[in-house]
Amino acid sequence: MQDRQDAADDDREFHRYRTVSVLAVVSTVFGALSILTAFTPFLGFIPIAGILLAFLGFRQVRRAPEEFTGRGFAMAGLWLSIGLWAAGWGCYFYGQHKDVPYGYKLISFETLQPDPEVPGEVIPPAALELKDKKVFIRGFMYPGRQSTDIKRFVLVPTIGHCKFCSRDLKSTEVILVNLVGDLTTDFENHMAGFGGKLLVDPEQAANPFGGVPYKLEADCLR
Repeated sequence: MQDRQDAADDDREFHRYRTVSVLAVVSTVFGALSILTAFTPFLGFIPIAGILLAFLGFRQVRRAPEEFTGRGFAMAGLWLSIGLWAAGWGCYFYGQHKDVPYGYKLISFETLQPDPEVPGEVIPPAALELKDKKVFIRGFMYPGRQSTDIKRFVLVPTIGHCKFCSRDLKSTEVILVNLVGDLTTDFENHMAGFGGKLLVDPEQAANPFGGVPYKLEADCLR
């Protein structure tokens, strides 16, 4: 009888002093934060870290079960990281494409930039393939003298337009937008989207006097 009591006491001591794996707990935190990927794909390192920490937590508990517990935390961190990462990507993808008109290809200013590792490249092949095709791009209007009923303006990738608050823009980071038909717009200081036929002139990219290689004959704005 005494031996049974001693065994029970030993068993309680065994469970009492096991430490919850910090790796497993932290993986749960990273898993919950994985929903932030809905705002930008650049936060994808968060769910990746959550998955790695979850597996490390599993390994820690498996290798030393008499010292560590927390398998449930690791499991939660793993599935939260995977599930919220997928949900975040879905939300981000939907947010990027929901305003794109049917028949227009969504592009970004990055698509139009030459590869600095390719000598002599002024217009990337991806941009040349878009010549005379319908595209949709988001950017900021460059402030000019006219603020209402604008038909022609410059679109740039960043909100800092002056040389005192941002670096000088390259010619490939500028798009000359012409609104076709009766379409006009008013100046806005927030990001807006414009769709239309993209015109590409590689010779203007090499113009030492500041040519504009990209023009957009815009027939829609969002």
